[in-house]
Amino acid sequence: MPFSQLGVPLALLVITTSGVLGVLFAPSLDTMVVRVGADRPGKGWMATGLGLGWVLLSMAVILGGCQQIPYVQPDPVSLWIRLGYHGVLLALLLMATWIDLRHTEIPDGITIPGTLIGVAAATLSGDLQMIHLWMDWNPVSEQLHGGNVVIPEWIREHRHWHGLAWSTAGMACGGGLTWLVRAVSRWVLGREALGLGDVTLMAMIGSFVGWQPVLFIFLLAPFCGIVVGVLARMLTNRPFVPYGPFLATAAALVLLAWRWIWLFPHDAPRGGFAVRNLFGDAVSLAILSGSSLAAFCGLLAIVRLYGTIPVRGRRLREQGEHRATHPDSSSISESSTSSEPDGANPNRPASSS
Repeated sequence: MPFSQLGVPLALLVITTSGVLGVLFAPSLDTMVVRVGADRPGKGWMATGLGLGWVLLSMAVILGGCQQIPYVQPDPVSLWIRLGYHGVLLALLLMATWIDLRHTEIPDGITIPGTLIGVAAATLSGDLQMIHLWMDWNPVSEQLHGGNVVIPEWIREHRHWHGLAWSTAGMACGGGLTWLVRAVSRWVLGREALGLGDVTLMAMIGSFVGWQPVLFIFLLAPFCGIVVGVLARMLTNRPFVPYGPFLATAAALVLLAWRWIWLFPHDAPRGGFAVRNLFGDAVSLAILSGSSLAAFCGLLAIVRLYGTIPVRGRRLREQGEHRATHPDSSSISESSTSSEPDGANPNRPASSS
């Protein structure tokens, strides 16, 4: 049954059920996090995050129609499969975010199996795409003015090959662009601001959403980084913030607002600007890609300034206050800080995020 035929009571029941399933499935995420060598999340954190995430996704898709794009309409069964498909992506993003915030690394044990799931499901179903691999979208804007829209014949006749094509293209685009930004960061910052974990994370995201949404994720991630980074700085007082959570946040936003992003502006006049038209023209697409890369370079410059904010003074004050109230622990604190850097753990593997 299509979502539009559910009716409000049944839709609310489905949304509530998705939240309950998220809470019930969350302990499995805790177990997977521990298996890849990370600390177990606090009691209820995964349940809250996954339950809320699945409720928001279900609400946006079923009631908001956030993924209803003209000429990209899966069959009714595939609509439900795609909803679960993207729910799996949110679960993977939640685990990657926790591990990156906790240990500043994103293990391959999360991203590689996730990528395989993304590609395999897209290929087997053949009808999970958020957007087709490639077609001229300019006639879509002209349709209201008498234009004709033609979906390439091979997409209609070979949907399983199309599923493999858009998923692997998204994987290559996400991983390739992140690798490029990683190389640029070495030049801008003098070090690699992004790790291989970020590369594999974006490859995984791309395998679920396709290459066009990946470009918007790259555009949104710096803005997510500014907001979330400032909050993380205030709460943790760290001299750095891992980038994986920003990518995950941007990916979730694109999932929840895809229709409005792709169709912006909805009432574009004949010959006027429309976001979707950029993806039917090679020059416009190159400009969009360049803008994404420029946004990342801008963020890297901000990160460079971010790292210069002094935090040692505050730490020294906190240590002084602690010694004043606990004089017996001063010698222990001095010996421990001299033998191990602040926050370091000699048993923790090297960061890959």
